[in-house]
Amino acid sequence: MPSLRDPDSRASLLSRGALLVPAVVDALTRIARFGPSVCCTSGGLVSLPIVAAARIARVPVYLWEGNVVPGRVNRILAGWSQRVGATFEASLPRLPRARTHVSGDPIRASLLRWSAAQGRARLGLGPGPVVLVSGGSQGSERINEALLGALPQILRAASVVHLAGAAHVRRAEARKATLPADLVERYHPHAFLREEMGAALAAADLVVGRAGASSISEALAFGKPLVLVPFGASASAHQSANARAVEEAGAAAVIREGQLDPDRLAAVVVGLLNDGVRMMRMAAVARGLGRPGAASLVAEELLALGKCG
Repeated sequence: MPSLRDPDSRASLLSRGALLVPAVVDALTRIARFGPSVCCTSGGLVSLPIVAAARIARVPVYLWEGNVVPGRVNRILAGWSQRVGATFEASLPRLPRARTHVSGDPIRASLLRWSAAQGRARLGLGPGPVVLVSGGSQGSERINEALLGALPQILRAASVVHLAGAAHVRRAEARKATLPADLVERYHPHAFLREEMGAALAAADLVVGRAGASSISEALAFGKPLVLVPFGASASAHQSANARAVEEAGAAAVIREGQLDPDRLAAVVVGLLNDGVRMMRMAAVARGLGRPGAASLVAEELLALGKCG
């Protein structure tokens, strides 16, 4: 399905409008067969006929919005929904206030089982501060480039756990081989981490990465200060809005993608690590913003909305 954020897709939507009616009919058929008590969606154009069918069938709708700025479809769906969950307080002016609550972003319970000591032991980290750097599930070439250039400065201040992405990890490993002997053991590149992501988050003192809702929420659930580099091409600049909300709250420093280079990254990261008072203040704000129980809260809302049990 096209996205309403894309002008070309908005044009193509007109030509595909005839598909919406049979899609709604198909959704109604499935609703009649399944008999749901509640419809839960994170939105997007693909959910439009399903939500429309749910409303026709008088099935209550719960919309979960991950980003500060809802997309066009989600703003429509919010008006059709009986209850809306938001990740960020900053979303509230853009959503129906009387029906919206701040749920947070549901994250895997398995992440939260790690302690800082367990995470350090599992990842082979020595004493001293730890910086976790991630460019998202695929790895960010821009963040990787900046980090590889900034490694000598950052490694003198902290160990670095680097999630480079499968396409970039060989270059990270090659860079490790060029580091001075006194720094090489402080750099820990990985393609990605699955269950050990919780170990890395628990061990980290500072998290550097993109500004997707899930990435931010996972770090906040552990009470970790952030350095955010919003993806410049994200739809509706939603990553910039996410990053700005966390920065204004006091839990993050933001580097615009156009300003990202090794010197800038090193200056921000090392500057934070050397400012213990600011780091403690940011961590306290992060703990206040973090919602590790978001999944349970959303589940409770769904059960109540569907009058289940």
